[in-house]
Amino acid sequence: MTFQDKYIDPTGTYDLESETRKNGDDIYGYFGQIQVKRLSEKQIVMTFMVNKGAPSYNSGSFVDTLDYQINKSIYVDPELDPSCKITFDFTDKGVIVKEKTDNYNFGCGFGHAVVADGFFKKTTSDEPQLRHPLTDEKIENE
Repeated sequence: MTFQDKYIDPTGTYDLESETRKNGDDIYGYFGQIQVKRLSEKQIVMTFMVNKGAPSYNSGSFVDTLDYQINKSIYVDPELDPSCKITFDFTDKGVIVKEKTDNYNFGCGFGHAVVADGFFKKTTSDEPQLRHPLTDEKIENE
């Protein structure tokens, strides 16, 4: 069994690892979070949020059910941005996120110049109470 063959249960909460600094109530630098609940061995529901921080606090987020195969999920939204493709590669330690789009200033329907790239470290393997990234409302019918 190779490393790629090892099934990784993606259920849990992940926080973006990046340099941030606080100045008063403002946070400068990217921050974000992913919540994942496994629905079956091949399907997950995910909440995703990334934010550029001060001064603009431009952000991008989604809630979606995604296929999960070989420890990977891919998010696309043809209505918002047909060129958008965000890949989530799950490891034992977290998720490697890579965005591809034709226009990184407005890609994937996110705020101006928000790019979904980085490593999100797994902070817990507990099944999350899924909440909408923008409203914090509990997501029903998980």
